[in-house]
Amino acid sequence: MVKSVITIAIVLAILAAIYAVLQYFWPSIRGQKFYRPGFFTDLGYWFLSPLLNRGFSQIVVIAALIPLALALGIPMQQLAEGWGPVGAQPLWLQAIGIIVIGDFIGYWVHRYTHQGWWWRVHAVHHSSPQLDWLAAARVHPFNDALAALARVVPLVAMGFAPIAVAGILPFLTLFAITLHANLSWDYGPLRSVIASPRFHRWHHTSAEEGRDKNFAGLLPLWDILFGTYYMPRGEEPRVFGVPDPVPPGLVGQMVWPFRRAP
Repeated sequence: MVKSVITIAIVLAILAAIYAVLQYFWPSIRGQKFYRPGFFTDLGYWFLSPLLNRGFSQIVVIAALIPLALALGIPMQQLAEGWGPVGAQPLWLQAIGIIVIGDFIGYWVHRYTHQGWWWRVHAVHHSSPQLDWLAAARVHPFNDALAALARVVPLVAMGFAPIAVAGILPFLTLFAITLHANLSWDYGPLRSVIASPRFHRWHHTSAEEGRDKNFAGLLPLWDILFGTYYMPRGEEPRVFGVPDPVPPGLVGQMVWPFRRAP
């Protein structure tokens, strides 16, 4: 536990230094403070997510994979290592398939969490009043578990080996953090090909400006195909957060989805 906390602290210090430089030279909102409203809540999530969210998600996924293995008549270990024609493919080819199919699934799961009760869970992630890289970790454990469950179970059922993405997992994590950074990047001619900070920041803005847009985590293709792509040229989002009365503190946010809606 102590080693994990120290490791997280070291990673945070390195990321803070990197993004301080990037956000100074390419800010989306110039002059935004490092110690901003919600700073300590987001910092708390950075320590909570590896210790709680990840463990909870793993339990949920394993609980779902056990009946899948029994139904397919395949041992759990073989299921995790890949099976059938898909599992026989090279890991690099499986990794491409997992990323593309997983992003497609993630797009629809993300859209689903913007409605009904699941919005109360997902609104926690949108509740940062000022957005930067630190806010990327503000994710409710139920939100994290749903995303993992919806991606992993179908992919494993197809025969993909989850270990295929192990080598690029650090890159995908850094990519997701960068999406939330206070950066004006849109990648120019690739703005409609790969998700950028500006692309995702439009998703985090107010409902009036475009919150229910840009659901893809990696490939804007899904938003383009299904009518949710929004990238006005020459403009950047300015207003973040949600009108819902999400508590500002971490503990309050953990229980807020389960409180009776007003």
